[in-house]
Amino acid sequence: MPVATSALEAEKQLAVPETDALVKNIGIPPRPSVLVSLQQEMVTDDPNLRRIASLVASDVAMTVALLKVVNSPMFALSRQCESVDQAINMLGLKQVSGIVTGLILRKVLRTDGPMLTRFWDVSAKRSYAMSRLARGLGGVDLDIAQSFGLFCDVGIPLLMQRFSDYGKTLKACNDEPSKSFTEVEQAHHNTDHALIGGIMARSWGMSPTLSLAIRLHHDYSIFHDPKVPDTVMRLIAMSLVAEISIQRFAGMNTSTEWNKGGDYAASALMLNDQDVDDWIERLLEDFAVGKA
Repeated sequence: MPVATSALEAEKQLAVPETDALVKNIGIPPRPSVLVSLQQEMVTDDPNLRRIASLVASDVAMTVALLKVVNSPMFALSRQCESVDQAINMLGLKQVSGIVTGLILRKVLRTDGPMLTRFWDVSAKRSYAMSRLARGLGGVDLDIAQSFGLFCDVGIPLLMQRFSDYGKTLKACNDEPSKSFTEVEQAHHNTDHALIGGIMARSWGMSPTLSLAIRLHHDYSIFHDPKVPDTVMRLIAMSLVAEISIQRFAGMNTSTEWNKGGDYAASALMLNDQDVDDWIERLLEDFAVGKA
């Protein structure tokens, strides 16, 4: 399936019957039942917090992992959180739901190897950075920003499992100075991680806005497309700020993706060069103290 050339085409790609065949070919995992139940409860007019806490607490490993995250420097709570109920009361339902979704995602896509270890580290940092940027810059709901951070590159481990030579493709994508990341993937595998991620987000009950942003997050022509929703544009712009911050923290002085879309991102967020540098410094400081 070719790279989308517009927001309208991207929306069609996420909905056409061909995606069903792609789901089977790539092996996109179905949404786990616990996440279905959690999401169904959350969209009711009056969510039953006790039922939600019971759903999460029914999985001991997930509960332990949730409390580990909640009590980490990321949230800097004034007192230790000892139960799922306390986590919901202290952080709020949407925040806890986002954490649980991330834990489920990691469990479902469990794979080994140094490349995937780095993938999950980057995913955690991106999710944190997106929430920090959403809180500071506005225009995007915090939970959508976090979910974008978790899901935008989820197609990478799936393609790594499907294609034995995807590691070489990934290097070629990261080294490519002009073509988009997804163009390189399409040339090698006739699909790309942004499409896979968008389909998976949709099939896992995420919002159409989130799925569209994931599909388009390497297509910087969207910054000139008046039909692209503002939330989608801001998510992609914030992801570029997150991306360059994560790479700086890893000791990389340049970012290929920022070189391609950074100026557009800064303009979309109404940031000047100094503003961007200030945000990068804030995120670097947070990464350094273990907030992500």
